[in-house]
Amino acid sequence: MKLKLFALLCAAALWSQPALAADDGIDTSVTTLKNQQTFVVQRDGSYVQDFEELVQINEQRAVAHQSQRQFHFNRTLEDVEIIEAYTEKPDGRRIPVLPEQIKLQNEPAYSGAAMFQDMQVKSVIYADVAVGDKLYSKTHKIRRSAYFPGQFSDITYPLFRRTGQLTLIYDMPAGMLLKADDPGFKASTPQQHDGRTVYRWDYVQAPTPRIEVGAIAYSDYGRHLIVSTFNSYGEIGLAYDRTAALAAAVTPRITARAREVVKGLNDPRAQAMAIDNWVRKNVRYVAVYIGNGGLEPHSAESILDNRYGDCKDHVALMEAMLHAVGIDSTPALINLGWSFRLPPVAQLGQFNHVITYIPALDLYLDSTADSIAAGYLPGDDLDKPVILTRSGQMGHTPVTQLIKIKNHYTVKIAADGSATFNFTRDQLGAWEEAVRNEHRNWGKVDQERFVEVLLKSATIKGRGEVVLGDLSEAASGKGYRFTLKGSGDNWVYLPGPVGVPAYSSLYVGLAQQVLGLTNETTRTQPYLCPENDYEEDASYEFPANATLLAVPPDVHLASPYFQYSAEFRQVDGKLLIKRALKSGKAGTRVCTPEDYLAMQGDIRKMVRDMRSQFILQVPEAADMAAGAN
Repeated sequence: MKLKLFALLCAAALWSQPALAADDGIDTSVTTLKNQQTFVVQRDGSYVQDFEELVQINEQRAVAHQSQRQFHFNRTLEDVEIIEAYTEKPDGRRIPVLPEQIKLQNEPAYSGAAMFQDMQVKSVIYADVAVGDKLYSKTHKIRRSAYFPGQFSDITYPLFRRTGQLTLIYDMPAGMLLKADDPGFKASTPQQHDGRTVYRWDYVQAPTPRIEVGAIAYSDYGRHLIVSTFNSYGEIGLAYDRTAALAAAVTPRITARAREVVKGLNDPRAQAMAIDNWVRKNVRYVAVYIGNGGLEPHSAESILDNRYGDCKDHVALMEAMLHAVGIDSTPALINLGWSFRLPPVAQLGQFNHVITYIPALDLYLDSTADSIAAGYLPGDDLDKPVILTRSGQMGHTPVTQLIKIKNHYTVKIAADGSATFNFTRDQLGAWEEAVRNEHRNWGKVDQERFVEVLLKSATIKGRGEVVLGDLSEAASGKGYRFTLKGSGDNWVYLPGPVGVPAYSSLYVGLAQQVLGLTNETTRTQPYLCPENDYEEDASYEFPANATLLAVPPDVHLASPYFQYSAEFRQVDGKLLIKRALKSGKAGTRVCTPEDYLAMQGDIRKMVRDMRSQFILQVPEAADMAAGAN
């Protein structure tokens, strides 16, 4: 699969979503019989590409997806011609794709920004497709100018399917050295001809394990072919900055706006936060690619006027406004997704996003993240190598940041098994604003039914209400607290002895985090380390005639991955439960299969605790009467 990430800068990372399947990750519904791509590259970085593909449909579920093939291109810089396309039936008949079955459409990413309509899609619609058919296409693309003059790079990932042939050929000018990172591919000896060098790689079919739950991006550990003429990542950053710096020019209008935003603030960090907050809340994110717009931001002043733009545009406006108040910053090219390592061959493809870095404050800001408080980063921006484009130096985003949850839970159980409850949740740090934003968007019906649906998921018939916290913008960064309260008719089944789950939270809490650690029995791929910081306390109050027959044992764990505690105390007719979980791996967000194996003893102990019960007994009416006699 060819990933043209140059034109997807600021888009979500690919290969980051886990697939739930059998241990063999191969998709048997379709087979690639031939995929051959030939690039003829010129010294200025422009090229032509001939792409030939033949696939076979093996199962009905592949028909709908495969019967339409899309080719994305930038009409300012590229031309794409469909040379030939047809459906080949099992008896050898060919049904050609007619001109009217080739549709030209604008890229759907432009929703809400109709003035930016440069990326387009040619869709090839095959006729009469059925199981057993073969679908063929041959295209010719002309790339008239390079993203970076004099440079070329390309990335290929094999699809998770049976593949007969996957061949990449690069015909380069002599002296334009092509460097490669090629696990899973076989390189041929480069051939010389007429002052040019021809490189060839062929994919080697091998077992393809499914992507495990929570695995990091496939690009970090899987098979791929990366080719590039760049000498270093710093070279990429400086090339990007040659055009990006022009877009961040400070104008009188930008200066006036920046000074208005920071009015009354003298501390540079507070000023930077205020500008970040203003841009996040006032400049809508829209992917806008015009000309070389996949890499070149629009002018900061035009973004200030239009109040929308993509990540590069956000960063250009941030840089201009910060500079207007005396704060220097630089764009930082980053991977937005679950890729944490850079290949040894420098290329831009893995950098699909750009954020702001302020060297004097050692502070990274992502102004496209409108659901977090200023000063925090989205989770998929953390622990990432970045290119600081102003200097061409490498940087690294923080590994961790404050994400703390405190749950407070009280339950009062009556003699008939009904109960009343009160649950309060405190969100501190990066997630605070996300929850606040969610609650801002809640309708009245959402609030009225939330508790009822929550209880129903636990097979409890009940009712309740949500008490929202402070939703004002002034509260941002100060934590967010909300409350759930109500009652349940069948909380426990009394009288008699009964086992009651020893929950310390009503709503999503550390139980879900612990149980989520068991999604895979074993691991063979690096994965995202579980990172949590939870504190929970619960109080269960019982009827006057109840007896607490047994409570779970305390648990205390400390390891390189988990600090976990669970304590149970009987005080004044109540059972008090306190739990805490702090997890992570020092210095990195990536865990290895060896880490997972080392965690298993702790995981079993925590899961056992989360499934524990206390035993409560309320006498039957007959027993009470007999006791009275």
